[in-house]
Amino acid sequence: MDDYILLVEDSLDHTVLVQALLDLHGLGKHVTVAETLSQAKAYLLGEWPFHERDRHPRPNLIILDHWLDDGTGLDLLEWLHEKPTLRTIPVIVFTGCEDPAVRDQALALGARDFVLKPGGYEELGKAIERLVTQGLVDRSSAEEEDPGPAKAG
Repeated sequence: MDDYILLVEDSLDHTVLVQALLDLHGLGKHVTVAETLSQAKAYLLGEWPFHERDRHPRPNLIILDHWLDDGTGLDLLEWLHEKPTLRTIPVIVFTGCEDPAVRDQALALGARDFVLKPGGYEELGKAIERLVTQGLVDRSSAEEEDPGPAKAG
Protein backbone atom coordinates (compact mmCIF):
# COMPACT_ATOMS: atom_id res chain seq x y z
CA MET A 1 0.00 0.00 0.00
CA ASP A 2 1.30 3.43 -0.90
CA ASP A 3 0.77 6.17 1.61
CA TYR A 4 -0.09 9.68 0.54
CA ILE A 5 0.63 12.53 2.90
CA LEU A 6 -0.84 16.00 2.75
CA LEU A 7 1.45 18.54 4.40
CA VAL A 8 -0.43 21.76 5.12
CA GLU A 9 2.39 24.20 5.76
CA ASP A 10 3.11 27.74 4.57
CA SER A 11 6.80 27.89 5.55
CA LEU A 12 9.28 26.57 2.99
CA ASP A 13 11.85 25.95 5.74
CA HIS A 14 9.48 23.75 7.72
CA THR A 15 8.28 22.02 4.53
CA VAL A 16 11.85 21.01 3.67
CA LEU A 17 12.54 19.78 7.22
CA VAL A 18 9.29 17.80 7.44
CA GLN A 19 9.98 16.25 4.02
CA ALA A 20 13.45 15.17 5.23
CA LEU A 21 11.89 13.69 8.37
CA LEU A 22 9.33 11.78 6.30
CA ASP A 23 12.13 10.49 4.07
CA LEU A 24 14.01 9.35 7.18
CA HIS A 25 10.93 7.41 8.30
CA GLY A 26 10.41 5.88 4.85
CA LEU A 27 7.30 7.92 4.12
CA GLY A 28 8.54 10.67 1.82
CA LYS A 29 7.53 9.16 -1.51
CA HIS A 30 4.08 10.74 -1.96
CA VAL A 31 3.89 14.10 -0.22
CA THR A 32 1.74 16.96 -1.46
CA VAL A 33 2.20 20.39 0.06
CA ALA A 34 -0.74 22.76 0.47
CA GLU A 35 0.33 26.23 1.57
CA THR A 36 -3.18 27.44 2.43
CA LEU A 37 -6.40 26.20 3.96
CA SER A 38 -8.20 26.60 0.64
CA GLN A 39 -5.58 24.51 -1.19
CA ALA A 40 -5.89 21.79 1.45
CA LYS A 41 -9.69 21.73 1.14
CA ALA A 42 -9.52 21.62 -2.67
CA TYR A 43 -7.08 18.71 -2.48
CA LEU A 44 -9.20 16.79 0.03
CA LEU A 45 -12.38 17.31 -2.01
CA GLY A 46 -10.68 16.39 -5.27
CA GLU A 47 -11.50 19.77 -6.78
CA TRP A 48 -9.56 21.42 -9.57
CA PRO A 49 -6.59 21.35 -9.87
CA PHE A 50 -6.65 18.10 -7.84
CA HIS A 51 -9.63 16.51 -9.61
CA GLU A 52 -7.63 13.62 -11.09
CA ARG A 53 -7.74 11.21 -8.14
CA ASP A 54 -5.24 8.82 -9.72
CA ARG A 55 -2.69 11.68 -9.56
CA HIS A 56 -4.01 13.22 -6.31
CA PRO A 57 -5.41 10.42 -4.14
CA ARG A 58 -6.95 10.80 -0.72
CA PRO A 59 -4.15 11.16 1.83
CA ASN A 60 -3.51 8.60 4.56
CA LEU A 61 -2.03 11.27 6.83
CA ILE A 62 -2.29 15.03 7.21
CA ILE A 63 0.47 17.02 8.88
CA LEU A 64 -1.07 20.38 9.70
CA ASP A 65 0.33 23.73 10.71
CA HIS A 66 -1.94 25.92 12.81
CA TRP A 67 -1.22 29.40 11.43
CA LEU A 68 -2.01 29.68 7.71
CA ASP A 69 -2.55 32.73 5.51
CA ASP A 70 -6.27 32.08 5.05
CA GLY A 71 -7.25 30.43 8.34
CA THR A 72 -6.03 28.10 11.04
CA GLY A 73 -5.43 24.43 11.54
CA LEU A 74 -8.46 24.41 13.83
CA ASP A 75 -10.56 25.65 10.92
CA LEU A 76 -9.45 22.66 8.85
CA LEU A 77 -10.00 20.24 11.74
CA GLU A 78 -13.54 21.57 12.25
CA TRP A 79 -14.19 21.25 8.52
CA LEU A 80 -12.81 17.68 8.47
CA HIS A 81 -14.91 16.80 11.52
CA GLU A 82 -18.05 17.66 9.51
CA LYS A 83 -17.08 15.37 6.61
CA PRO A 84 -17.71 11.69 7.43
CA THR A 85 -15.52 10.47 4.56
CA LEU A 86 -12.58 12.67 5.57
CA ARG A 87 -12.67 12.81 9.37
CA THR A 88 -11.04 9.39 9.65
CA ILE A 89 -7.77 10.62 8.10
CA PRO A 90 -5.16 10.82 10.88
CA VAL A 91 -3.97 14.38 11.53
CA ILE A 92 -0.85 15.49 13.35
CA VAL A 93 -0.81 19.19 14.18
CA PHE A 94 2.75 20.51 13.92
CA THR A 95 2.81 24.13 14.95
CA GLY A 96 4.53 26.95 16.76
CA CYS A 97 1.29 27.79 18.59
CA GLU A 98 1.89 27.11 22.29
CA ASP A 99 -1.66 27.96 23.42
CA PRO A 100 -2.96 25.01 25.50
CA ALA A 101 -6.54 25.87 24.47
CA VAL A 102 -5.60 25.40 20.80
CA ARG A 103 -3.95 22.08 21.65
CA ASP A 104 -7.01 20.90 23.60
CA GLN A 105 -9.40 21.96 20.85
CA ALA A 106 -7.27 20.30 18.14
CA LEU A 107 -7.27 17.01 20.04
CA ALA A 108 -11.02 17.30 20.74
CA LEU A 109 -11.59 17.76 17.00
CA GLY A 110 -9.77 14.53 16.24
CA ALA A 111 -6.09 15.39 15.82
CA ARG A 112 -4.02 12.33 16.75
CA ASP A 113 -1.16 14.42 18.11
CA PHE A 114 -0.08 18.02 18.70
CA VAL A 115 3.64 18.72 18.32
CA LEU A 116 5.34 22.07 18.88
CA LYS A 117 7.81 23.67 16.48
CA PRO A 118 10.55 24.56 16.04
CA GLY A 119 12.36 21.94 18.08
CA GLY A 120 9.70 19.27 17.85
CA TYR A 121 11.04 17.32 14.89
CA GLU A 122 12.03 14.41 17.11
CA GLU A 123 8.53 14.44 18.63
CA LEU A 124 6.98 14.62 15.16
CA GLY A 125 9.01 11.55 14.22
CA LYS A 126 7.71 9.75 17.30
CA ALA A 127 4.13 10.74 16.44
CA ILE A 128 4.58 9.35 12.93
CA GLU A 129 6.05 6.13 14.33
CA ARG A 130 3.03 5.74 16.63
CA LEU A 131 0.74 5.91 13.59
CA VAL A 132 2.89 3.34 11.77
CA THR A 133 2.74 1.05 14.82
CA GLN A 134 -1.05 1.44 14.96
CA GLY A 135 -1.26 0.45 11.30
CA LEU A 136 -2.67 3.83 10.25
CA VAL A 137 0.34 4.65 8.07
CA ASP A 138 2.37 2.08 6.13
CA ARG A 139 5.87 2.53 4.79
CA SER A 140 5.95 -0.76 2.84
CA SER A 141 6.55 1.03 -0.47
CA ALA A 142 9.44 3.14 0.81
CA GLU A 143 12.08 1.19 -1.15
CA GLU A 144 10.92 2.74 -4.43
CA GLU A 145 12.64 5.86 -5.78
CA ASP A 146 11.51 9.14 -4.19
CA PRO A 147 10.29 11.71 -6.77
CA GLY A 148 10.23 14.53 -4.17
CA PRO A 149 7.30 16.57 -2.89
CA ALA A 150 4.51 17.78 -5.15
CA LYS A 151 3.27 21.29 -4.61
CA ALA A 152 -0.42 22.15 -4.42
CA GLY A 153 -1.63 25.04 -6.52
